[in-house]
Amino acid sequence: MQEGPPNVYGQDVRFVLSNTEFHADSRPPNTPRFFYGFIVAAASFFVMFSSYGARFSYGIFFKPMGHELQFSAAITSAAYSISFLIEGIFSLISGGLADRFGPRIVLSISSLLVGAGYCLMPLVQNQWQLFLFYGVIVGVGMGAMFVPLVSMTARWFNARRNLMTGLVSSGAGVGILIIPSSAALLISNYGWRSSFAIVGGVVLIIVFAAAQFMKRDPAKIGTVAYGEIGIPVADSLVPTEEFDFKKAVRIPQFWVVFGMVFWFGVFIMTYNVHIVPDAIQSGMNPNTAARIMATSGALLIVGRIVLGSAADKIGNKRIFILCFALSACAFLFIVSMHTHWAFFILAAFIGFSQGGIGTSQSPLIASLFGLRSHGLILGFIGFGFTIGAALGPLLAGLVFDWTGHYRIALIICAVASMSAFIFASLIRPIKNSMPASSNRLL
Repeated sequence: MQEGPPNVYGQDVRFVLSNTEFHADSRPPNTPRFFYGFIVAAASFFVMFSSYGARFSYGIFFKPMGHELQFSAAITSAAYSISFLIEGIFSLISGGLADRFGPRIVLSISSLLVGAGYCLMPLVQNQWQLFLFYGVIVGVGMGAMFVPLVSMTARWFNARRNLMTGLVSSGAGVGILIIPSSAALLISNYGWRSSFAIVGGVVLIIVFAAAQFMKRDPAKIGTVAYGEIGIPVADSLVPTEEFDFKKAVRIPQFWVVFGMVFWFGVFIMTYNVHIVPDAIQSGMNPNTAARIMATSGALLIVGRIVLGSAADKIGNKRIFILCFALSACAFLFIVSMHTHWAFFILAAFIGFSQGGIGTSQSPLIASLFGLRSHGLILGFIGFGFTIGAALGPLLAGLVFDWTGHYRIALIICAVASMSAFIFASLIRPIKNSMPASSNRLL
């Protein structure tokens, strides 16, 4: 058996002997028993926990804020859409900056911006203030809360990359499980203005502290990625070359993935912003409605871990197809059974699906294009997500103002899920990224 040269980017390396694949031990001999990558992963978990727990709490603030300020659903939704659009733009910038300067500096600055945006929300009296504080300032800060973290995880972990990405991003699930329900209690006791400031202070402290433990890649401390030589991953692409951003955008598969995450953004952020207002509109108590997001968060954690582990065995493409199919069925279900208990069934399916989808994005990009420009490529494809995330909630708000209900918005979410399913089915290996001995997909 002849082994290939070590990969300086820590990407997947596969060995072939007599047309039979063999995988070496997932921990190379020069990997220390205490691996600093686990510290990086833990710090990333807490960043995800606080930033996305707060991010997904916006629906809890939606009704009380809009009612006091006399903003329409479209205006209140527009602030969230602006924020996500700006997040997408700055995820391009933050991905490139993290590739160049490392995530510690980028995340430290971002924590200050996000904290400032939330802490300014108690001052909102007019639409422009809502758009500036939440839409712009929080949006810019959130631009560094996902791409640098999952890109860094891909660099630190070669073996079990999907699982570790799932564990890191499950922080968002824990945050969704805890923070929206906590925000509902804060609002009931202190009002939405003070609650925004409290949430902002928590995000600032946790993210800034966690950022100090970040290191871009193992080479910074003189080690290698976990399991750099040989990994037990099924259906994984092994690039024979590293793609830079300019070359990646000329490949059709880049735009297939872009389209897939666009439709994902449409339905998942429409759900996150409007499902609690929809439940309240249907007569559910606000504190009970907040548990819908907690249910999503709990199942998101399960999805991150279970489907992340499964992706290491069956490949990312199958995970995407499964999750988008589940999402489409869940939205069609809530359209036909718009009862209080049905909201929690929807929450369970959407949370579980979101967990699998979020876990598989970064490893998919690494498998297709390598790690040379992983942060920038992931950031640009993530921009497709944020375009959808900006469009979906705004469209749902307009539809609600027009019709007085969310039925049409939920149908749009089902159509978006089906569209994402079609794009996922079109994912194919890049020909010059496949070893001659393997014709298996993703």
